[in-house]
Amino acid sequence: MTTPLLPEHIDLGDWIRKQIREGCSRIVLRQRVQDFEQHVREWLLEPSIDAEALTEEIRAKMNDEGRQLRGPTLFGLFSFKGERSQVHHDKLTRRVEGMGGHSDALLGETEAPDARGLVSQMMRHNEAAARIALGQTLEIVEHYKSISKERGERVVTLEEKQMQVIELFERLVSLQHERDLATIRERRADKKQDFVREKLDMLTPVLMSKVLGAGDPKGAGSLMGEELLRQFLKSLKSEQMRAIWSALSPEQAATMFELYDRYGQRDLASEAAATAKRDESTSTADAPSPTNEQGERPSDATAEKEEKEK
Repeated sequence: MTTPLLPEHIDLGDWIRKQIREGCSRIVLRQRVQDFEQHVREWLLEPSIDAEALTEEIRAKMNDEGRQLRGPTLFGLFSFKGERSQVHHDKLTRRVEGMGGHSDALLGETEAPDARGLVSQMMRHNEAAARIALGQTLEIVEHYKSISKERGERVVTLEEKQMQVIELFERLVSLQHERDLATIRERRADKKQDFVREKLDMLTPVLMSKVLGAGDPKGAGSLMGEELLRQFLKSLKSEQMRAIWSALSPEQAATMFELYDRYGQRDLASEAAATAKRDESTSTADAPSPTNEQGERPSDATAEKEEKEK
């Protein structure tokens, strides 16, 4: 008993005979599973080939492959002219339902309503859930990768800027150090000049008095003989002198000692001269003295002249 030919079986046979008549040399069967396309088998077409047997073989191959897969599977038949031709001459597509894909399947399910179908459905759902979770995880990982890359680039940029700031800081510190050294040198030079000026100001009068008054042991008639300074030194008390001596440096003390000694010797000499004059005037006052043409006594004229000279 022969199997009745289905409409798609008749169409497939007619399509194969048409390709033989048009001179095609081979037929290639390919299938699409989800987003992937796979090569199934290839047949050579000869003028003496049995078209019915080839049609039955191709139909059986498509049914066997389609039933092994879950859900519908799309098959494509491509005819080529020439063995090396890469562009197909004609094509024919067929759709084969997989397990549970018969007409009484509920809500388009592809699993049979038994234990195997339930396990298959659970596996399919778990696969979809895992795929969704994995896709989200991959997106999150890619997002964090981009963030990490941006932060790494920013860290590199900040490190370069930090190195530039450190180099600039070191350069500024070096310049500040050189400036401080130059300032210290200038201060030392100023201190040296002030020190030399102070020593010279203190010791120069003493040395000049010694040089200019070489003929006089005490330097009488030399520098610093002003009456105002003499009166000032004479007016100082012993407590004031001790306070001044304690606050002076050795050079200042030497200068002050020289001045004080000089003016002290001069005052002693003045007091001795005054005492001698008083004694002389006392002795002449006891004896009568002749008068001059103006009626004045010579002692009075001499005293007045000495007073004016003084």
